[in-house]
Amino acid sequence: MPKLHLITYGCQMNEYDSERAAGLLTQLDRYELTDSPAEADLILLNTCAIREKAEEKVFSKLGELRALKREKPSLLIGVMGCMAQLRGGAIQQRAPIVDLVFGSPAIARVGELVERARREGRPVLDVGEAPLVKVTSRPGRPAPKAFVTVMEGCDKHCTFCVVPVTRGRERSHAPAAILAEIRELARAGVREVTLLGQTVNAYGRDLTPPTDLAALLERVNELEGIRRIRFITSNPYNLTSRLVRALRDVPKVCEALHLPLQSGSNRILAAMNRGYTRERYLELVAELRETVPGVALTTDLIVGFPGETEEDFAQTADMVERVGFDGVFAFRYSRRPGTPAAAMPTQLSEDVKAHRNTRILEVAERVGAAQNRALEGRELEVMVDGASRRDPGQLSGRTRCNRVVNFDGGGRIDVGDFVRVRVTQAMPHSLRGTLVEEAAHVC
Repeated sequence: MPKLHLITYGCQMNEYDSERAAGLLTQLDRYELTDSPAEADLILLNTCAIREKAEEKVFSKLGELRALKREKPSLLIGVMGCMAQLRGGAIQQRAPIVDLVFGSPAIARVGELVERARREGRPVLDVGEAPLVKVTSRPGRPAPKAFVTVMEGCDKHCTFCVVPVTRGRERSHAPAAILAEIRELARAGVREVTLLGQTVNAYGRDLTPPTDLAALLERVNELEGIRRIRFITSNPYNLTSRLVRALRDVPKVCEALHLPLQSGSNRILAAMNRGYTRERYLELVAELRETVPGVALTTDLIVGFPGETEEDFAQTADMVERVGFDGVFAFRYSRRPGTPAAAMPTQLSEDVKAHRNTRILEVAERVGAAQNRALEGRELEVMVDGASRRDPGQLSGRTRCNRVVNFDGGGRIDVGDFVRVRVTQAMPHSLRGTLVEEAAHVC
């Protein structure tokens, strides 16, 4: 049986897409998965285009695969996902070893495209638009956690972002299709689902009849077997009071929200076309904290956007302090082809961007560590993910507020179990704790 090796770059949506592609290719015993590129008959690189560095990683990997392709000419190499959609045939021009390039809309036809590339023996390119298809195939038995795409694309047109090009306009999957997928996951042992969308809290506006994410959360909450529900990524522009109340009132929805700020400067937010101000963002945070006490807030920040002054940057650092984020993902601005920001005249040097990125991460780490310390002594429900990365003798899991907790399971706890752990020590990026014996298994 031919073997497939998958390499995934980028976000949770890309991880989900890789699962779907692998599921389709392993159906009917067409391919089996392998962790070894050397054993593979087909290698697919699922790519990200949000930053230039992500693209360079892909070309670097393709450079590494040249020798393998020389040794095994029958090996098919494909590039899929956002970078494929954005760069198209330019990928094959720069890396002639690539046999197949296809965008996210073509994932449902991955088997057909692979067979065409093998049969015709010449490069295949498919980056056209296609109808939205709900593909639920996955390879093997799913883990206790799973991603489920509820919508794709984005209509926001932030000036720095290529998602409207790589993923297209906002399109929501029907609630019935989403619920059917989650039911099957629950039957297979999944206990936590994360609903995915580029702007997930815009879900349902395009459906007939229209609906919203809060209504979908309520329906997922009714499904047997599912214990936790998360959703990502939300845009402040689409955050409604109804959705905030769902975080409080829908029992299985976890008290954690990822709400990208991007900048603390109103001038930069306007240049980014984000559609809100720092004042509006702070109003949303106040509503969240009043409605959902203890809610964990994480965010994305871009530093070094064109024209960003030291004062603009200081306002971003100030917002990190004011909000008290539990976690921050900070990125240097990266020029993306075809975006309005790429043509702005006031581009900053890489040195300035790197320096500001380091500084904002220092602020974020200090603020996040303080948030972690506030949890010392508390008992928290933890879903076990597996062994700790740093100490295989310890277990690691996540709380409802999405904190990583490492603890000794005493050899009696399995992956997917829900346990109660008392936090004994707060680390910069995780917590340490001890198992509460009388509630070791919370089934």
